[in-house]
Amino acid sequence: MNESWDEIGQLFKNARSIVILSHVRPDGDAYGSSLGLAWTLRALGKEVLVCNEDGMARSYRFLPGSEEVVSTPKTAPQGCDIVIAVDTSTQERLGPTFALWNRKVDINLDHHASNTCYGTWNLIDPLAPASALVCYKLLQALGWTCPKEAASCFYVGLLTDTNAFRFCPLSPDVFRMAAELVEQGADPLSLSEGAYRNYSIGQFHLLREILAQTVFAWENRVAYYRLTPALLKQTGAENTEVENFLTYLQKVSTVQVAFMLEELEPNLTRVSLRSRAPIDVCQIAQRFGGGGHPRASGIRARIPMAEMEKLLLEEIRQVLQ
Repeated sequence: MNESWDEIGQLFKNARSIVILSHVRPDGDAYGSSLGLAWTLRALGKEVLVCNEDGMARSYRFLPGSEEVVSTPKTAPQGCDIVIAVDTSTQERLGPTFALWNRKVDINLDHHASNTCYGTWNLIDPLAPASALVCYKLLQALGWTCPKEAASCFYVGLLTDTNAFRFCPLSPDVFRMAAELVEQGADPLSLSEGAYRNYSIGQFHLLREILAQTVFAWENRVAYYRLTPALLKQTGAENTEVENFLTYLQKVSTVQVAFMLEELEPNLTRVSLRSRAPIDVCQIAQRFGGGGHPRASGIRARIPMAEMEKLLLEEIRQVLQ
């Protein structure tokens, strides 16, 4: 994060209309960072559009301002002065609709070490456990006030991407930021309730089915499950409601690697990977064109799910040997 704060500050000062984007299938950090920035910029008198390929997930509608999150429009909003991407390691991860804009990202705010620095200005901090921390540091550097609503959104970004302060890296800065956000109006009890106790009945039924069909391998050191469109239809759940299920697999003391295989299309598979130290699942993901963090990474590849399962198990087997 060695970009010129003066230049970025001037860019914002001159801007009237701003678009904030995040990656496909946004998580709590993507939503929290996007909305936190939006509340802050609106307090400065800016017009702000928050969008992503998928719109607003049901599980994060407790966030203040969530009703204003929309799916990415097919054309860039007229008069847009700045395009910001948050929590997105590559421009492709912003989704196919943004690609239609034929527009460069102006400011790229992220914490993924695999970020390709696709913006005109790139504020990347791989040591930050969440992009919310990167965005909050931007506010501090530019002397902006953090509204109560923004504090709540940033807090959820930090809370969820650290898995309730359980994922590394957890430096003193992380807890310092959390304390400051609480001082600025974030309610940790209600936000934790929203983040972790808000299952829909469909999500509960999906979890029941997932746990029943979880597969263990390599002396119970690996655990995984498969998600199909048929299973989503059967349970009435949304595909955005499955990500945190890997936490349940990681509760098993012997499990070193947990992953999800999701069939998006017959020849398109999405994978989410989680691990315990010292296993680096980012290295595994990169072999299939994915990326992320050492303990949490993802893949999206044009490989049938059954074939991806075999390939991934072989890669993991080699890592565990």
